[in-house]
Amino acid sequence: MRSGWHVLIDGSDPFPPSGRAGAFAVGPTGAFAFIFTDAIPDGSRLRQLRARAEETFANLAADRNRYVPHMIELLFLTERAPRQSSAGEHRLLDPATLAQHLVGGAPQLTRQRARDIAFSVAGRDSRYQLLSSDDAPSPEKISEHGLFEPVELQGDARERMLQRPFKDWMTFLDPDQLDLVHRNFRGPARFSGPAGTGKSVVAVHRMARFAKRYPGRMLFTSFVKTLPSYHESGFRQLAPHAGDRAEFVGLHAWAKSFLRGRGIVIEPDEGQIEDAFSRAWRGPARDYLAPLHPSPAYWKDEIHRIIKGRGITNLTTYKRVDRAHRYGLTLDGPRREIVWHELFEPYQKTLADRGHSDFNDLIDRATEELRAAPLDDPYGLVVVDEVQDFTYVELRLVHQIAGGGADAPLLLVGDGQQQVYPGGWRLSDAGIPIVGRGAKLRTNYRNREAVLAFARQVNALNSVDDLDGEPGFGLRDSETVLPGGSASAETVSSAAAADERLLARVRECDFAPGDIAVITTTRNDAKHIRQLLDRNNFRTVSLEHYDGTDDTHIKVGTVHRAKGMDFAAVMHIVRESALPDDPELAARRIMVARSRARDYVWECRIQS
Repeated sequence: MRSGWHVLIDGSDPFPPSGRAGAFAVGPTGAFAFIFTDAIPDGSRLRQLRARAEETFANLAADRNRYVPHMIELLFLTERAPRQSSAGEHRLLDPATLAQHLVGGAPQLTRQRARDIAFSVAGRDSRYQLLSSDDAPSPEKISEHGLFEPVELQGDARERMLQRPFKDWMTFLDPDQLDLVHRNFRGPARFSGPAGTGKSVVAVHRMARFAKRYPGRMLFTSFVKTLPSYHESGFRQLAPHAGDRAEFVGLHAWAKSFLRGRGIVIEPDEGQIEDAFSRAWRGPARDYLAPLHPSPAYWKDEIHRIIKGRGITNLTTYKRVDRAHRYGLTLDGPRREIVWHELFEPYQKTLADRGHSDFNDLIDRATEELRAAPLDDPYGLVVVDEVQDFTYVELRLVHQIAGGGADAPLLLVGDGQQQVYPGGWRLSDAGIPIVGRGAKLRTNYRNREAVLAFARQVNALNSVDDLDGEPGFGLRDSETVLPGGSASAETVSSAAAADERLLARVRECDFAPGDIAVITTTRNDAKHIRQLLDRNNFRTVSLEHYDGTDDTHIKVGTVHRAKGMDFAAVMHIVRESALPDDPELAARRIMVARSRARDYVWECRIQS
């Protein structure tokens, strides 16, 4: 038997047993259930086989965590399998193809973890006879080459890889997290909790479990267009055979694709949108509104996040609406009339005259089209990540994508404390009932103690509460389980000084380039830093294009693009003059950037 592997054989008579796996194999690439058969079953029998296999591995403890049973892969064994022998995630194998399938996958378990799992199952269920590659049942020290042969990894690269922790989130979860993976919700549900509590991990595991148990399509979407592809790489490891059943796409891209399928082409042009606003702003609007707030960006947000983002179509409604979280400015009736007549209406007219639409128009049209004619092939599960940054109309659309009813299979994941865009709402505003179907995660699994303490220093209020008016659970209240870490900050007087300090930190921080992310306040700063690092022989990748799979380049991008991601080491460059006027919004962006770091964070502020 190959080193590091363990086989559990069902000792029942007759063999193989009916209705359950006849054997299990546990090794570096995971846990596998062997079902001896001539063909892959379907329907209820297949679900029964999976349920019985998962029961065998349920509640296996590793420190404070539990093994994730749906990570077991079902393998159907016959004397001679045809070449094309798969049905979705399930494989029909024979003795000639089995070994390569077992050892050819990506590493999931350390040798010790694999051993512990196999011995735990054998110890609590006398039905199974254990055959182990270990000479004795006592724990052994993990050898240097337990998972990687010397020919595969060379020199420093091997050393870094061996020191890097395994992605335990793939096979082990905290009991509270695992409970949410398994919990059944009959209708829309919501997971909330501070940064680092594993909300997205739980959501992706729910998708993987769904893929292995049920038919139907799945959708993972977000306001941040790059975030779905980042989580897709993790999902593909959890459910590698899900194939075309799972879509990971930003909401705007989904809406455009959906409408194209209905023969409707809407392609918002950011240049045209910006020009339409600029023309409206250069009219009387600027004379009236600049004295109230000098920043055009503030008034642009008023259109996109408040008026159109809330689905407001008339002045009467606009006068009544609560302009949630619009720092420092109260607009009475006459002032709202000025916004409507002198800014919003000219903006709309310019777009209409040119035959253009903005992103809110895209969202509205997709919602209307879905209401008129629902999807022919509905989704079995829709997951929305970073939901706190959605507008009301975007929230309304994702509910409609999931069916639009009280029983919609919709999972909303978010944390009001991490909202980095203006505006606000409650889930009940969009008619999404979640009473009794909400859950809060409280334990921080990402940040080491020093990093979490540094992120907690930021006064970022949880202004969206738990997304439906209940008291929120902030980062300051979360519990950390990872000791150590490094966090530091300094202030410089110029961008040139920040460049110098950044290069020194990158060289001195003791992290491989692939483990480092540089997070900036603005796009221009991100572009400049990529050029700086490239000139100094550091390879970089923009967070605009990062999908979670690159392990060699330094990642660079704004806090908006870093949302939902995490990195071993974060260098945060803060240009104080570019922070929002709203101190709470500015604080949230600082907190989000700091909390992206797992082990190390350094912050450099460029004074205004």
